[in-house]
Amino acid sequence: MEEIKKKYKEICKLFDENNPCGYSSKELDDVIECVGELPEALKFFYKKYGKTFSFFQDELMLPSKYPARLNDDYLVFFNENQGICQAAVKKSDVSLIDPPVYISVDDNEWNLAADKLSDFMVAMYGYQASIALEYNPEDIFFVSREEQKKIEERFTKRPETIKGWIDKKYEIILYGNDNGRIALMDMDGEDDIQMTYAANSEEELERMESLLSDIGEAI
Repeated sequence: MEEIKKKYKEICKLFDENNPCGYSSKELDDVIECVGELPEALKFFYKKYGKTFSFFQDELMLPSKYPARLNDDYLVFFNENQGICQAAVKKSDVSLIDPPVYISVDDNEWNLAADKLSDFMVAMYGYQASIALEYNPEDIFFVSREEQKKIEERFTKRPETIKGWIDKKYEIILYGNDNGRIALMDMDGEDDIQMTYAANSEEELERMESLLSDIGEAI
């Protein structure tokens, strides 16, 4: 669990959050009574951070709040803001500390999104940060494959990604440090990639924009 806790602290650093708020033991006990069990990596996140980041466009949820999933093979814990897709863990994996995460867009077919739940969380909140951090250009950009190479050269690529977001085709690729994130939405087979980026300080945004000055076209 120490490695998982370290990953989650990266999210707080990114959002400059010093007073996280989570669900109470009673609230989680009620969820567990309803759904059976939760993986330790998810349970810890709910308890420590579950109520902290409520302003995101996409939604972290308790599995018991998604009743359509209570009788199938998955526990949904994350919902795209328009309900286009959901992220879940297999019920058969709840005894694992840090199980794989799967994404569905059609209620039936589930595809692997991340090998570890903790990596999914860091990637998803990194993606949210690229949109929601205070200092951002308030635009979405198209980036070419050649421009992506420049990003690779100028920024640190994050190890965590999310596969199959939105319509099973998009991969979320992330770059940045504790002060900002660049997110690329890469749909295999398309020439252009969607890019968002943001920072938790004006200085970091200026640094990012100086390195991105010749990259991207606002949509």
